[in-house]
Amino acid sequence: MNLELKEKVVVVTGASKGIGKATAKQFAAEEAHVIITYANDQETASRTAEEIRAQGLSCQAVRLNLENSESIQKAVEFVGKEFGGIDVLVNNAVFWGGAAPKFEPFEHTSTDSWFSVIDQNLKGTYLVTKAVLPYMRKREWGRLVHVSSNLAEDGMTGGTSYTASKSALSGFSKSLSLELAAEGIFSNVVMPGFTLTESNASVFPKDLLKKHAESIPAKRLGTPEDVANLIVYLGSKANSYVIGETIRVTGGR
Repeated sequence: MNLELKEKVVVVTGASKGIGKATAKQFAAEEAHVIITYANDQETASRTAEEIRAQGLSCQAVRLNLENSESIQKAVEFVGKEFGGIDVLVNNAVFWGGAAPKFEPFEHTSTDSWFSVIDQNLKGTYLVTKAVLPYMRKREWGRLVHVSSNLAEDGMTGGTSYTASKSALSGFSKSLSLELAAEGIFSNVVMPGFTLTESNASVFPKDLLKKHAESIPAKRLGTPEDVANLIVYLGSKANSYVIGETIRVTGGR
């Protein structure tokens, strides 16, 4: 299958590690110009970009803070000027409400805490998408892929703000598709299940991971590469007719 991604300009938010990193690597392997964004961890982002460039591929790390509209606009304008446009946007960056996931009953959640997660995961996605769209319209072609979570459909105790923000991406993407598909700009949502990222592998006990894997029809945990495979397809020219969909990557669960 020819994905026709050579020389395409791809922005992947929050791509220093995990699913974002795997996605960036796969786009770069297809000879796209890949820009990975980070909010604060410049060291990890730079290391990821260097790892990709070491293979003779194109990758650059750019700071983009989802909490700051000026930072978003500045980053997008830099990419547009540096590479002549933007073809693919992967809204991958995720916000839990802190450095680590924080789960608490709805009634114990402060208003500020609840809406901070909504703002990061929805407002940030809105601002980045809006900033990128003019570049896609200019080329009369574009691909938007928003990374959600199976929890958006399955729910999660103590995670109302996170699941609400992630479920909203499906409606957002579907409506964007109705507006943009005729212009050659497609929008889709990917819903990963529990994925064996570096962070998850280090945080969760091995026996718990094994037990969870046994509960999945595929009998294994998903990897960042499993999710990246779908993201890269949806973000390519090979995707000529998948529009406005929300697709689970959960091993059948």
